[in-house]
Amino acid sequence: MSDPIDLDECANEPIHIPGSVQPHGILLVLEPGGFRVEQVSANAAGILGIEPSELLGVSFLERVDPAARDGVAKLIREAASTYVNPFRVPVMTPAGRIVFDGIAHLLDDSATILELERCPAGQDDGSPTDGLDNYLQLIQRSLGKISGIRDIAGISQLMAEKVRGFTGFDRVMVYRFAPDFHGEVIAESAAEGMESFLGLHYPASDIPPQARALYLKTQVRLLQDVDAEPAVMVPAARPRTGKVLDMSRAVLRSMSPIHLQYLRNMEVGASLTLSLVIDGELWGLIACHHRTPRFVSYGIRATACLYATVMSAQLGVKQRSLEDQQAAAARRTALRLLTGFKDYADLEGSFAEALPDFIELFSADGAAVVSDREVLARGSVPRDQVLVQALGQLSSWQEEGLFLSHHTVQDFPALAADLPKAAGVVAINLGESAWLMIFRDEALQTVTWAGDPAGAKSRDDQGRLAPRLSFAAWQETVRHQSLPWGHGVVALTTEIRSGIVELVRKRNLVLERSNHELRRFAGIMAHEVKNQLQAATMALALVRGERGPQLDGGLAQIVDLGVDSLSGLSKFIGEMLDFARADSISDAEDIEFAELASQVVDQLTVGGRVEGTAIQIETLPRVRGLKTQLFHLMSNLVRNALVHARVGAQPLEIRIGSEVRDQIGTVVYVQDNGRGIDASDQQRIFDYFYRSGQSGTGGSGIGLAFCAQIAQRHGHRLWVEPGPAGGASFCFTVTPAG
Repeated sequence: MSDPIDLDECANEPIHIPGSVQPHGILLVLEPGGFRVEQVSANAAGILGIEPSELLGVSFLERVDPAARDGVAKLIREAASTYVNPFRVPVMTPAGRIVFDGIAHLLDDSATILELERCPAGQDDGSPTDGLDNYLQLIQRSLGKISGIRDIAGISQLMAEKVRGFTGFDRVMVYRFAPDFHGEVIAESAAEGMESFLGLHYPASDIPPQARALYLKTQVRLLQDVDAEPAVMVPAARPRTGKVLDMSRAVLRSMSPIHLQYLRNMEVGASLTLSLVIDGELWGLIACHHRTPRFVSYGIRATACLYATVMSAQLGVKQRSLEDQQAAAARRTALRLLTGFKDYADLEGSFAEALPDFIELFSADGAAVVSDREVLARGSVPRDQVLVQALGQLSSWQEEGLFLSHHTVQDFPALAADLPKAAGVVAINLGESAWLMIFRDEALQTVTWAGDPAGAKSRDDQGRLAPRLSFAAWQETVRHQSLPWGHGVVALTTEIRSGIVELVRKRNLVLERSNHELRRFAGIMAHEVKNQLQAATMALALVRGERGPQLDGGLAQIVDLGVDSLSGLSKFIGEMLDFARADSISDAEDIEFAELASQVVDQLTVGGRVEGTAIQIETLPRVRGLKTQLFHLMSNLVRNALVHARVGAQPLEIRIGSEVRDQIGTVVYVQDNGRGIDASDQQRIFDYFYRSGQSGTGGSGIGLAFCAQIAQRHGHRLWVEPGPAGGASFCFTVTPAG
């Protein structure tokens, strides 16, 4: 054997293999526009009995039988630019007249490559006994059978059987590429006693990008003898350009040493490969293997290539038909779901109610509607906090509105913590920061590779590639992936996304009309309430002005508190009216939140609300926002704890503090050690007019909902979680002051 093979060279192999041809034929390069020989393969001496030096610089036609020269010249010119290949070329040699199959094509510089092939001595060339017409009829018969085949696997098996029948190879396989370009044998026809390769997977490294490009450029490739020594070109470089000859379209082009050794490892003596091309992309290959050297004529190869082309079209039709049927059924279901949404104002809630239907539609294991306000989930889904963290990563796909993956460990690290749940995800944006997320659990798969998927190959003591191991040695358990979503899901999610955009448009129209009426009503109510408040404020001011010296300290403090509270309430009503009308918080200011919290506690203390309660104010940040609204937010949260958190005679403790959390930012919290909040109520308590019966106290059901709106208008969110010492911890994010 030749020098040891460097496996790393395979990945760097050029798009064509330079400088050598298979030795069963002769390759000549003829000058542009003429027949003078510029290059010839070195094996001309062995086949023709004529040294390469005697051919170079001489018109090739001088070696052609004089009776056929005009016809051969015409055929070479036509074959170089048309499809008359192959044609008969009778060559006069010292040993007599030899007839070759001629194959010609033009190079980019208008030179002509002429290849001469004949069946090597002692080999069956596979020529049809009944002529090529018999094999062309085979194509017609195959097309007739396809109509009764329902799937891709069935068509592939038909191809394997028919190609083996008319080429005579020992084994014929149909090999399909996956999206990551690894391949799988999906159909096989083999001679009795041969090892089956059906179902085996081949790593993408076995057919690197440059090899796939060649399969697109030259769609039929014969390797007549794996062990034959290739013939080099004489001279090695093009005389006029100094470059190596481009053999990417040459039928005699030799193959890389690594590929030859790979075939030897599979005990293959000869191979024929046909490309399956659908919509301009390499879909797969028909790979033919023979245990001994085997030659088939160019005519048979061309017929096989035509068969592969016709059957590729049929595969494409069948594949599109199956995908269209699946997509149509899915679209009907999706349309039924989307048109069933009547409550445009609560679009997220409508999607939450339909989660079981979406799980069924996508053949999934779980689904959730996730927003910065709440998580609504059904089935097998990650934990709420993991889903909330995932929102940050989904923002990268906000513009596209879609995200799909069947291996989230690689594409979506935020979900990796909850494997085997959510190994696959489809995420569809519902507008703003809300997403519909559909999940598939991990699906363990055992894949049998026809080679090490990591690319490692063993060598013997002399540095040569060792014979392959049993295929069972390359079994791999694929983890952290779900079943692939399939091509139809991409189209389905796109259509659902389009439907969602329309629903959001309708919701915005409904909300705009509703908000207009609410603003008008709020303006009327605010005007009336402010008039009443001004009268009460003036009355208390008159009492303080006229009777001030006569009021004792406690009563004076109560009057002052009343005036301040009514004035603050009047100001708050005015600001909330502006808040309802405004689109931003452009009047925000820097606020010392510790001072604001102290003012809240002082006001509640004077009002007698904190009796029997220990309130501790910890470190709080300096934040940016609307002071009156944040004061109202803080006051409501502390009041909520005072009213609803008490449990019998147990002393109530309230802590007001802040912390910085990963992926969330600065968070202010109001924690208590009270009765806590049931998980079923933790989202609903922020709905307007919802009142939990847990605390046993009354309430309007407005306070917490209004607080959530204040946080949202500031660009933040409010939520509740269990406190560290029991009870509840109300948390909201804030913007630190610059």
